[in-house]
Amino acid sequence: MQHTNPANQKKAALWGLATAAALILLATGFYSVSSTQRGVIATFGKINPEVVDAGLHIKIPFVQTVSKMSIQTVKLEANAPSYTKDIQTADVRYVLNFDPVPENMANLYSNVGSGYIAKIITPIIEGVLKDIIGGYNAADIVANREEVRKAVEMELASQLPSQYVRNVKFQMVNIEYDDAFEQSIVDKQVAEQKALTAKNNTIRIQEEANQKIITAEADAKAMQIKASALTANPKLTQYEAVQKWDGKLPTYMLGNSVPFIDVTK
Repeated sequence: MQHTNPANQKKAALWGLATAAALILLATGFYSVSSTQRGVIATFGKINPEVVDAGLHIKIPFVQTVSKMSIQTVKLEANAPSYTKDIQTADVRYVLNFDPVPENMANLYSNVGSGYIAKIITPIIEGVLKDIIGGYNAADIVANREEVRKAVEMELASQLPSQYVRNVKFQMVNIEYDDAFEQSIVDKQVAEQKALTAKNNTIRIQEEANQKIITAEADAKAMQIKASALTANPKLTQYEAVQKWDGKLPTYMLGNSVPFIDVTK
């Protein structure tokens, strides 16, 4: 019976453990970055300013760590309370879209961190909305909503850090005021519609009156021309009578006379 050398067993076990450890270290040294991300490497906590592009990469296990930052378009939807110039509360529901700048994601992570939206983006949005909304009366915002939206978008593009974000697009989804003010807007719209209807009726009535005046003036002018013609030529009266006569004599006559118009004169 052959006996196994304990020393050899120990060496084999150690080699096995070393091989397993090496494989584990090798496995933990590989990492991948997707096409919608950029990698940020930290060596003993110090951020490398160069970002890691998409693909398969190697890091030093236990020495380097990798954080992955999304570079996809960010859609931020939230509410921001503001006050108008005439002290009306306006709760603005908005949507902000922007693209992170891929080549600067390492600096963004180093200076701000992965929670950069809550730390720098949202406060700037709320500040800009308060400034712009506060420059308008509530009724003017309702009437000039697109103008207000453009003003907010331009100011956001100016204030948001361009080294980190670009292609800024802002939309106001909804603006809610208190119930009393919203009812006043409805009442105003109803009053304006009634006023427009009354104005249109006035214009219609005036136009009908003008048409009647024109018709009456035309009739009067025609009668005047006809009267002048008859005055200038009395025989026109006899001529018109002949034109209108149907050729029948009257059924009842007085005496033996037969009335007729002398057309020989």
